[in-house]
Amino acid sequence: MSALLLATPAEIWEIAFPQSGNTPDENINETLIETAQIRYLKPVLGPLYDSLDEARYQDFIGRFLKKPLAYYVRSLSLGLMSASVGSLGILEGKTDYASPVSIRQLHALRKEARHQADILLDLAVEYIENNPSQFPEYVPQKNIRHYTRIRGGIVMNTPPKP
Repeated sequence: MSALLLATPAEIWEIAFPQSGNTPDENINETLIETAQIRYLKPVLGPLYDSLDEARYQDFIGRFLKKPLAYYVRSLSLGLMSASVGSLGILEGKTDYASPVSIRQLHALRKEARHQADILLDLAVEYIENNPSQFPEYVPQKNIRHYTRIRGGIVMNTPPKP
C-alpha cells in the first residue's frame, strides 16, 4: 500500500478533537496520519493493511478504522500542540488567558487518547475475526495483539503461532 490515507486531517479533527470552533491545527497533517497508520494499525491488521485501498473496504474503513486512527493521531499530536519548534528553539505557548498543561496532564491526555483508540481498534478486530470471509487477507497470527501484551508497563511477548 503506498501512502493511502484512511482519513483526512479535517476528519481526524472532527472525530477526535473538541468542537470548540477552532479550525484544525496544522500539526495534524498527512505525515502524522500516515505515521499513526503504520505505527498502530499495520501491526494489528497485518497483510490486510496493504489491501485497504481496495474499494470493497471503504465502508469498513469508515465504520471501524477512522475513529481509532483519529484518537491515535490525537495522542501523537498533543505534544506537538503544546509546544512549537521555530528559529528560537522549542517554545511553549502561553497567553494572558491560557497556559499549557503540565507534563503530567499531557501524559494523562495522551494515555487516555491511546486507550480510547485501542478500544475502538479492538472493536474493528473483533468485527474482522467474526467475518473472516469478508477479510481474506487478514491473518490472525500476524496481529501483534495476539502475542504481545503490556502488563504494568512491561512488554510481554509470546512467539506467534505458525
